[in-house]
Amino acid sequence: MVKCFCNILILLMIAACLSCNDEAMAPDLDYDSEVVVFGLFLITEKENVQQKAIRLERSYKVTEKVPPSQKDRAIKDALVFVESKDKRVQFEYLFDNVYLDNADELQLLPGELYKLDITLTNGHKITAECIMPDRPKILSPAAGQSVAAYQPLTVTWEKARFAHRYEIAIDENFDGFQVSMFSASDQEDLYSFLFAGPDRYTVTVASLDQNYYDYLRSRSDREPISHINGALGVFGAMAYDRERFIAMAL
Repeated sequence: MVKCFCNILILLMIAACLSCNDEAMAPDLDYDSEVVVFGLFLITEKENVQQKAIRLERSYKVTEKVPPSQKDRAIKDALVFVESKDKRVQFEYLFDNVYLDNADELQLLPGELYKLDITLTNGHKITAECIMPDRPKILSPAAGQSVAAYQPLTVTWEKARFAHRYEIAIDENFDGFQVSMFSASDQEDLYSFLFAGPDRYTVTVASLDQNYYDYLRSRSDREPISHINGALGVFGAMAYDRERFIAMAL
């Protein structure tokens, strides 16, 4: 979609500069379809629970009708491999637009470099790399801890190896209070918790590799920060810890 946006801007500039009358020139909105990749490797808060998924679909022209179902937008016949230091594993297409390590051959290890290698039926190649960060450990608020409602909340955690940045998120179990922010430290004061009333909450601290951090912080930008070759999207890694706590009126 970035290519489409740039094409539109160029055409509009040409029209403005070369037109000698007030008649509007209709821009040509045609462009070559792009491949969109969303790959995320995830180490969860539970020991030995990992998630590895690669999603493939194509982009659409602004004049095209986008199929409402993911399975209708999917690229189903690509060869998708991920390589680590000592293993090369093929990801298989299973459902909708998702390729998975169906046999669970690839193990996610902190500090390990993973290389994505995709080949489409027309020979087009897509490549990317990511480094798996370690899982942070939340220190405060601890599991089951009571904190003051309507007060800033301090969240602390042990730094995780190979983490480029952290994302801290607070979710309310029932009424939907949510807040999140990025951090380069091992502690953050969440002043937005001033608006959180008495309830049960979940705090999540995630360590992000550079690819996924750049993707998250640039999703709404006109020029997304990309670390993938031959496609749009991201191939990144994340590991997280999660605790439940209680906010009480004091």
